[in-house]
Amino acid sequence: QIRKWDSGGRSYQRSLPNRKQEEVMSAPKLKEVLEDAEESLKSAELTGLPGLIFNPMFDNVFLPVTEKATDIVPAVAGAVPLPFVDDVSALALGISFGAMKLGYSILPHADEDLDRETDNLMIDEFLSMEAYAEKHRTPKPLLSSLMGVIGFGTSTLIDLARLPFSGDLRTWIKTTKEFLGYLMYSGVGQELMEGFLSVGVVDAMMIIARVQEEKNNSKESRRIRTAMTSFPETVADKSVFKGIIFDAMRYAKYSSAAYGLSMIASAELLQVFGKKIEAPIVKSTSECKRKLKMSRYIGVDAEDIIDPTPPGGDIDLLGHFIAVDKRPTQTSPQKKPAVVLALRGTYTISGVKSDAECYSAPFCNGRAHKGIAKRTDKLWEYVKEKIVSLLKANPGYDLVITGHSLGAGAAGLLALKLKSERLLAKADPALEDVDIRCFAFAPPPVYLCENDKKSVMDDAMKSTYAFIHENDCVPFCSTDSIRRIARVVDDVDAATNVIEGPLMAIGKKDITPEIKDKVFDESELPFAPDAEKLAIPAPYAIWMRHVNVDEYGRPMYNAMFCRPQGENGEAGTNDLNLMIDKDMIPDHMNPKYERAITSIAEQMKGKNGIDGYVFPPIAN
Repeated sequence: QIRKWDSGGRSYQRSLPNRKQEEVMSAPKLKEVLEDAEESLKSAELTGLPGLIFNPMFDNVFLPVTEKATDIVPAVAGAVPLPFVDDVSALALGISFGAMKLGYSILPHADEDLDRETDNLMIDEFLSMEAYAEKHRTPKPLLSSLMGVIGFGTSTLIDLARLPFSGDLRTWIKTTKEFLGYLMYSGVGQELMEGFLSVGVVDAMMIIARVQEEKNNSKESRRIRTAMTSFPETVADKSVFKGIIFDAMRYAKYSSAAYGLSMIASAELLQVFGKKIEAPIVKSTSECKRKLKMSRYIGVDAEDIIDPTPPGGDIDLLGHFIAVDKRPTQTSPQKKPAVVLALRGTYTISGVKSDAECYSAPFCNGRAHKGIAKRTDKLWEYVKEKIVSLLKANPGYDLVITGHSLGAGAAGLLALKLKSERLLAKADPALEDVDIRCFAFAPPPVYLCENDKKSVMDDAMKSTYAFIHENDCVPFCSTDSIRRIARVVDDVDAATNVIEGPLMAIGKKDITPEIKDKVFDESELPFAPDAEKLAIPAPYAIWMRHVNVDEYGRPMYNAMFCRPQGENGEAGTNDLNLMIDKDMIPDHMNPKYERAITSIAEQMKGKNGIDGYVFPPIAN
């Protein structure tokens, strides 16, 4: 017997042939050909028009027929009292299936490389954000609208005139537009965008970047300013950190796989800039392919992946999948296996919500990002029954919640909610002792605890592991930080003119001390309701930076433990201004998080036994 789960998380049994049944079958070659055909059909997925026609046939006709044939035909062939039935039948079917494989190879088919699929998906989504920002960059008041149009027009003329003098200007224009796109989809209020719509916005951002980069490569770097000088309280020694990194390698793959669900040819739900395209004839066409690719990537059996949400999906319901991972985990004291809930951040352009969504609202003894908190609540209502059923069906398993970007923010809030409100125990007392852990990659700052509840919430956060990669902007993007960087852009733009601004931007004129002071202005802003200085909901953030290359030319990283929230006069990541850098969007990509974590893990398990972490002032 083997155990499987249906979409509701309920287990059921399926019988497998026993040893005696196998001995009765006397057509092993035919069975081998059919099993190979079955595996090929599970992986087959065409793209474009051929996919719309043939994918439903693969899933709904060819695969079920082949599965039945694999169970029945060899036994029937073995019962035929003629010589060479197995050999002749296997040869004939093998030739037929070979011809089909040749035809499949000629047609356009889906890429097996989930890394590449993930990367392409995110690149497409960021291009969509950029396009959305271009479309919606006009402020509401008529005068501001005219000034915005004139400003962008003038800036474009200046940029064109300067192209011969600045080789990376195109990169900076692209970076600026991507950043604006990110702000728009994050729900930042339209009024906060005004600071980014002036004539000299690209020049100002390049000036800010030059000043910030100089300091960030010194012993006063952003990472050092927020770094802890010893292990956090919950990390006893190097062995504990090693376990965190090894588990993070696994769950970073889960976070990438959550993005990899979206494939154009699978057409359960296609979404183009929020327009829903329904094609009933191809409903559920590619779920088995998606599960198979995901299972290969994350290292679990396809039948242990439960109910992945379709591509596109509901903007208010975060895309996700659940998996039963039977492997032991390093961060569990008893090395328990886990039920895993993997979340993807929703980048869908139709998901740009009202301006108020980025502001805070009450949540779990504190304040949280309103939009992400709402989606967290809705997600739990949707997955609660499945999670509880799977944990009851697998006693002794822990629960791990993981995600990237907005999915990481939701994962952190959900872990807080489950632990602080004891929701698993309330759902079933038998789940009282289930340990809940969270692995958050590129989490935005989404939570701030009430002062008198700090000890309770600190306990709820202690098994949350947050990761920051290089100059990724998302872990520093809150309403407060956007307000502050908008002020800096405004101040730098006002301190320059159309002549000296471009020259400072490209390094042909020294940046004045007065402008440098404006760049590093981190003073508190005037009070704004529901715009608290939110932080990453974790006891520390593992901030990874590229420091070297190995003998094969691969990047090598190290990590520092950093405070997510300032305390006792020491800065936290929520105190820092945004780092304006041309890699602030590319550094956000989850495959880069995977690469950095893998680099640290490889160093720690190598012959030299490198620690993988550093404390200030050893590195920046």
